[in-house]
Amino acid sequence: MNEKRERTKQQILSAAIDVFHENGFQKTRISDIVAKAGVAQGTFYLHFQSKEQIFHHICSEFKVLFLSLLDNAADLFTGTSIEAIRQKLFAFIRELITLFTANYKMARLLFVEGNSNSGQFNGIYENIYSEFIERIGKHLSLGKNKGYLAFEDAETAATFLIGLFDSSLFYFMRVKNHFDIDKLSRRMTDFMLNGLSK
Repeated sequence: MNEKRERTKQQILSAAIDVFHENGFQKTRISDIVAKAGVAQGTFYLHFQSKEQIFHHICSEFKVLFLSLLDNAADLFTGTSIEAIRQKLFAFIRELITLFTANYKMARLLFVEGNSNSGQFNGIYENIYSEFIERIGKHLSLGKNKGYLAFEDAETAATFLIGLFDSSLFYFMRVKNHFDIDKLSRRMTDFMLNGLSK
């Protein structure tokens, strides 16, 4: 019984991601979500109290994926040489781009829709930014202490980096649509290290 309930919940979530992506949060109605999911409206309320709650759930799911990637990159800016750091950074950026492209609709809901809507979801949007800045800032400080990186302030550098990821990735995913992940990862790695290394 629990498996069936979980499958129905995932069906509703998948439909909600599509409908929010197509219509935007404000124009989406619960009736649109259940029609897409092929379930009764009452079934929606067995899992979620409102469209705000399901939207928040979707954004939270992507946030977990995003932050777990950061947690696995603990020694990102440390290494025995700048080339070793370059290889680690390239692998991280490639994973990040892969995560965003595989979950593009979820990522867009958080970073684009979540940042609008009269501040309704600003908490989760601002939280993912502050978590990124805090974690990457720590990684940057470790790299600076090893002597391979040179920048004035880790928090500012980390803020620049999330801006680079946010704006650049959505440009390539929305405007360019098809792109070479390896090539983009390498170019982004080189750009970042040119700004961070001595």
